[in-house]
Amino acid sequence: MYASFLKTGPTKTGTGLFSTIDIPAGVPIIEVRGPIYHVSELPEPNDPAVLQIGPDVFIGITGGPIDSIEHSCNPNCLMHVVGNRAILYSMYVIKAGTPLTYDYSTTSTDTHDTWKMDCQCGSNNCRGVISGWQYLDEKTKQERLDKNMAPLYISHPTLIQKRWQ
Repeated sequence: MYASFLKTGPTKTGTGLFSTIDIPAGVPIIEVRGPIYHVSELPEPNDPAVLQIGPDVFIGITGGPIDSIEHSCNPNCLMHVVGNRAILYSMYVIKAGTPLTYDYSTTSTDTHDTWKMDCQCGSNNCRGVISGWQYLDEKTKQERLDKNMAPLYISHPTLIQKRWQ
């Protein structure tokens, strides 16, 4: 993976994650390794720094550079979720110095009442507000599904059983 080639740095909206080398398309970049929480155990409800990895399961802040990855409505990475693991993959060749981004909505089932954020990605197809998968338009959902950008708990929710029932 490319974890040793990642660094954080300033972006127009705060702090982002960058690679110091060119990253090929379709490769794993870094695994998200933080504490695992059930939704009822989250240290701070609605914390944007957690990553949803199941219907009610989240990975918390890792303390590493991956915590700085920013959202984009036109991302260059996707988050591949399997079980309690989440790995960031490149979708395209990413040139050194380019911010790494992924679409936060592709891993979220939140409602506007539980979590939303104003988007400042600046892409031509910026949605303005980011929240859960259900708020994506049908065309965007299909594009994300075609690129395998949605984990099973979103793309095939009937296949996933809730862990804490």
